[in-house]
Amino acid sequence: MCGIGGWFASAARVADGPQRLQRLLAALAHRGPDGVGRLEADHVGFAHTRLALIDIAGGDQPMWSADRRAVIVFNGEIFNYRELRDRYHRNGYDFATHSDTEVILAGYLIEGPRAVERLRGMFAFALWDTQERRGLLVRDALGIKPLFVATDADGVHFASEAKGVLAVAGERARLDAGALHLLLNFRYPWGASTLVHGVRQLAPGECLEWRPQQAARTSAWVAEVTQREPDIETALLDSVKAHLVADLPVGCYLSGGIDSGVVAAMARRCADKPLPTFTLAVGDDPNEARNAAATAAALGLENEQAPLDCGVAAELGSMLWHLEAPKVNSLQLFRLARLARGRVKAVLSGVGGDELFGGYNAHRIFAACARLPSAARLLGALGTAHRGLRAAAGAVPFTELGRGLEMGGALGDWPAVYGLLRNLWDRPAMRRWLYGPRLLDQDLPDALDALRERWPQAESPLQAMLRLEWREKMVNDLLWQEDRASMAAGLEVRVPMVDVHVRASVEGHGATMPGKQRLREVAARYLPADVLQRPKSGFQVDAPEFFDAHLRGLAAYWLDTTRVRDYGVFRPETVTALLKLPIRRRFRWHFFMLYLMIQTHLWIEIFERGRAPDTIAAAV
Repeated sequence: MCGIGGWFASAARVADGPQRLQRLLAALAHRGPDGVGRLEADHVGFAHTRLALIDIAGGDQPMWSADRRAVIVFNGEIFNYRELRDRYHRNGYDFATHSDTEVILAGYLIEGPRAVERLRGMFAFALWDTQERRGLLVRDALGIKPLFVATDADGVHFASEAKGVLAVAGERARLDAGALHLLLNFRYPWGASTLVHGVRQLAPGECLEWRPQQAARTSAWVAEVTQREPDIETALLDSVKAHLVADLPVGCYLSGGIDSGVVAAMARRCADKPLPTFTLAVGDDPNEARNAAATAAALGLENEQAPLDCGVAAELGSMLWHLEAPKVNSLQLFRLARLARGRVKAVLSGVGGDELFGGYNAHRIFAACARLPSAARLLGALGTAHRGLRAAAGAVPFTELGRGLEMGGALGDWPAVYGLLRNLWDRPAMRRWLYGPRLLDQDLPDALDALRERWPQAESPLQAMLRLEWREKMVNDLLWQEDRASMAAGLEVRVPMVDVHVRASVEGHGATMPGKQRLREVAARYLPADVLQRPKSGFQVDAPEFFDAHLRGLAAYWLDTTRVRDYGVFRPETVTALLKLPIRRRFRWHFFMLYLMIQTHLWIEIFERGRAPDTIAAAV
């Protein structure tokens, strides 16, 4: 796992190349504590910061091919690199290292750009072919590893994080108001957007090709699955075994639930010796930590635990600098990554199980909505009336009751039902209630339209929801924060359930029913019965109570009326009304919004105004 960045430029050399590379290395230093490398050549600049787990002695980058034709910087891990190394060696490639990085180079030289389809893993890389004068930027098929780009007439800037793209250009960020608006609806960056104007993500499975004096071209590629494994257990076990490949010890994240429990149990079976497991004592279930310890004991695994106990005021600026986007429920991952990094440099996580097998309560609710009779649409009129009565009374909008009634009224319009289920609130009246002049003066995208554009064509509403969340929520919410939290600690997180072979196996069994029944059938052969009977517990905090306990001081400073007017993003009267709400679970959305408001103001301070993240706490 590493940080990469650089440029492809129309000019043979850029005037301040060494300075650009130095700024880039500084911006990505946290992603690679084990070494740095740089290269400046005709039309190309590459920088690399390394977290070493495979071929520690020989895997430094930028790395040239044996014939010096191509050079690469690579972030991630290729879990089938040993098989591919044997394949390309038989085809005549003379390897100089034992690293997975050189396997990518060998594949490119023997098979061309399509060699990427053979790679099983999580990765993003930049490659320059001196003979073809071709630059490639590639992101893995499932979007596990990030890659950000900015293009103009002079070329392409790229990096593992948006701040790296800014560092190459020597610029501060400018807030993309439309991207912020979508984020405040979905609670994560939507599509390829970032909050930095002019910087976008490469999509999962996207390849950008660049040549001097030509416009960049993008294309999609699909990972190769030569044979779909019909047995889900075998596919999962194979994936876990592949994700254990490393030259250093690997551990596991462990909650009290099924997903991480199955991964840990399979890793215990595949590994040469027991793996340490790591648990953060936080979650919907107050017994989460005790349950995790019981699972570890049943599997014969060591379990190390820690409370959340973070000073939010001290950590929020640093967290946001790493995330580059306001997020809720991310502090837990930063704390858990630090805990694990005290023992290991890589861990396996159970993330992806709910998205793959339909394990969220939202999946059950959505599936139930699809079974409701059309007569339930009459609820929509009640929802509209409810909204009108609250507005007339001057009450805060967007209640749980009103949202449920409106979902009933939208039955049959499944993107609309899904949007309401996931707290999409965008409508003209809500914008006027929530936003200040900086956003109201912009031509903002319609959040529901953005959702409709990406809503999958599927055989059932639930299947469409699962496909959408696999592509959007998985990539831009869960994997985004997993990457940033782990890289902040110098840790590599591997996600064996987010694997093209596992996904192909699950899809081969047809439509998924909510409740993860298929995964439970597998888990029954690895976990004690009491683990399977535990209720679902989310790895999240109670928004109102968390705000009251940890964010009141920050809110008093960063949501002060004078500052709200200065930033111009939110309406001061609305902020004041939200801050007066009682601490009740029915106001979860409102307290989430306050948390996002604080972070939005911090984003402006850090990325637009250039404030050092470690000075945030001192200001309060």
